[in-house]
Amino acid sequence: MEKNQDTAFQTKIWKPKFSDDITFHKAYFLNYGFDKHVHEDYTIGLIQNGHMDAFVDGEKKSLDCSTIVSVNPDETHACQTFYHKDYTLYSIYLKPTLFKELVNENFHTSELYFKDAAYFDKELSSRFLKILNFSENQYLSNLDFECELLDSVKSLVSKNVKYTIDKNISNHQSMIKRAKEFMSDNYHLDLNLDDISNALDISKYHFLRTFKDKTFLSPHNYLMLKRIEKAKELLQKGETLTNTAYICGFNDQSHLTRRFKAIMGLTPGEYKKFFN
Repeated sequence: MEKNQDTAFQTKIWKPKFSDDITFHKAYFLNYGFDKHVHEDYTIGLIQNGHMDAFVDGEKKSLDCSTIVSVNPDETHACQTFYHKDYTLYSIYLKPTLFKELVNENFHTSELYFKDAAYFDKELSSRFLKILNFSENQYLSNLDFECELLDSVKSLVSKNVKYTIDKNISNHQSMIKRAKEFMSDNYHLDLNLDDISNALDISKYHFLRTFKDKTFLSPHNYLMLKRIEKAKELLQKGETLTNTAYICGFNDQSHLTRRFKAIMGLTPGEYKKFFN
């Protein structure tokens, strides 16, 4: 989005040389934000300056540089700015496979979660920001950056990670999990409520009400978000916009572009340029 007197969003996206399982975003927000959405990665957010009006842990919170935003895969969240306010946000996206490797020393389980989406630790937040600033300005060698970053992530994990056992989840949680899995497996199809509810063997009205109540998203919005996540993967690998739209189930390239920009703040073509 172009910067003007009232609204601005500027972003930079890159990957470190040592791992394809990590992606960095740096974004500047002025009277700009994103509605409720999800990611497939574990996300660590660091506010460099200003205040972010966030939706995390199921409620709105005002966050600053003393807080580390820790979001799990498929966890609904949103970010906004206060009127006439701005902030700069670094985001670290970690693939689930890498995250589990990092925490294997602490937890011998596959079900791992950040405990608190808004985790207060001013010292660790400052450490993350210092590392990211140094890396962005190339003040650190690749080896030094890798060691410092992974050590900081493991420090956060040791303080703010929990694990759950599937047998302890409620019936509603189990239903939501199965619904998400069904939509993730069939993101490219033109699904309707009957398709999903029949797969779950429940009433579509009960499904719709429960899904929105527990995830803060409609099934349609969730399906669109899964398509965008898949589109991001394909674009990072150099796939064409036309093929990406087709593979992900969008009507055409313009449909992909419209949905992508609404969620990412930039077009698929602009996003692709960061990786190719």
